[in-house]
Amino acid sequence: MSEIRFSFNLQKLVHSIAFFSAKGVSDLTKLKAAKLLYFADKEHLLRYGRPILGDVYFCMDRGPVPSFSLNEMNEAIQPSEITGDSSDECQFEAVLSVKHPIFRGYPRFVAKSGFDGNVFSKSEIEVLANVFSKYGSKSAGELVDLTHLEPTWTIPNATRPPGSRAPIPYELFFEGAPAESQEMLALIEEEQKERDEFNAILAGDSGLAQHGAR
Repeated sequence: MSEIRFSFNLQKLVHSIAFFSAKGVSDLTKLKAAKLLYFADKEHLLRYGRPILGDVYFCMDRGPVPSFSLNEMNEAIQPSEITGDSSDECQFEAVLSVKHPIFRGYPRFVAKSGFDGNVFSKSEIEVLANVFSKYGSKSAGELVDLTHLEPTWTIPNATRPPGSRAPIPYELFFEGAPAESQEMLALIEEEQKERDEFNAILAGDSGLAQHGAR
């Protein structure tokens, strides 16, 4: 069976965080942002057949984590001295400020001038708004506790050594979902299978072409 995969969208990551900030989510740390992004990706995936970010998820101590998003947030909070490509950093800096605490606490993200709604589809804006309404007023700790009840965490966590990480396949997002979402999963899996078969054909044709050119 083909593993479901999507393409990560950095622009949607940046503007999703800006959306939550502009809506008034307080104490928007990377942990709280990661949990809100998880719930948004899950809701959109189950309702419309694709996540918003297209990230790769891992089960970690504090719940499901969007790994590319976490890397980007870490880089925005504490930029490395040497970067191969600063375009990612520029996207963050154009939209978000990172406010570092004076005494205690964690850095938080603040939108500089709202968010760009044109980055999203109508359904994505709807889901982001739903997630804000449901979870925006909760603390990071409360969100962690909620994600610890999710099958995307409980199932891979059962065999995950503490302090390590375990991959979360997108198929697991559908565990316990309603029947209509299960039907959506079957369509997604079939589409992924067709893409994989098409890519395999292209790779085969490319290999034959290279062989013939020798």
